[in-house]
Amino acid sequence: MLTHRTTPRWRIPLTPPTLVHVPGARLRPWRVDDAGAYERTVRGNEAHLRRFTPWVVDGTLPGVPFRHRLADFAAAFTAGREWVYGIFDEPAPSSSERDDALVLGSAGLYPRVGPDAIEIGAWLAASATGRGLATSVAIALITVAFASDAIERVEMRCHPANAPSNRVPSKLGFRVLRAPAVPARGLTVWAIGRDAWREVATGLAGGC
Repeated sequence: MLTHRTTPRWRIPLTPPTLVHVPGARLRPWRVDDAGAYERTVRGNEAHLRRFTPWVVDGTLPGVPFRHRLADFAAAFTAGREWVYGIFDEPAPSSSERDDALVLGSAGLYPRVGPDAIEIGAWLAASATGRGLATSVAIALITVAFASDAIERVEMRCHPANAPSNRVPSKLGFRVLRAPAVPARGLTVWAIGRDAWREVATGLAGGC
């Protein structure tokens, strides 16, 4: 899944929780005092992140300090413009903890794909991949999204060459809404509607 640099264009009545639990991790809004650990995780995963999500390393505006990035995330979350979470290993860190290993990545809900839709984007540190965390985070945020009656569709965007990323929406019942004619010049857009997700969620709850 990708986190894009597009500015949100719709105001959607969504009130996500400030703490989300998934197996082995917790999601909470970013804080300015996470900047040191956030930066070290990004820098330590630069080669891994640059392949498909270079803006995670460079930022929306290159050169903006990491503290300012997280301040923007926090302000946007509070204002209801978009909702970006830090993904932390258990237990969730307190403001005084500085352990790099606690920061596993980031994920967010972005109201930029329509007045009744929302996009989910995420990135993970290399050490956090391959254990189902991306899928667990996606399930949690899809559930949060459809808790709002205003949302009828959830989308994800993945680089066509990023097979692990594309597997997440595929196995969660998403369908390809749009695929680039030239893989190197576009993204695969995946989408799922409310009714379809209800069926998927029922299957997940039943252990299918």
